Amino acid sequence: MGTTQLPGGAGKNVLGIDPACPRCQEPLTAPHMLLHCQNHKAQRDHLEAALHFHGLVLNLSNVFDPKGAARGPVFSARPFCI
Repeated sequence: MGTTQLPGGAGKNVLGIDPACPRCQEPLTAPHMLLHCQNHKAQRDHLEAALHFHGLVLNLSNVFDPKGAARGPVFSARPFCI
């Protein structure tokens, strides 16, 4: 995965930005937001349901590049984070 400007990624180099998630105190990175953070649980549950409906698991590969028939439903379920 590339770099993001999230505080836990490349954004940690910006002075005055806290690199920790305000809720979890984990590094605020894309994997944390997309796969683990409780602030985004409701949206992640919706995305995970769309993936599971198509036989896919919730992981970064399937979030960013779902295969086949899952592409449309997964892309429509993920606007909260991308």
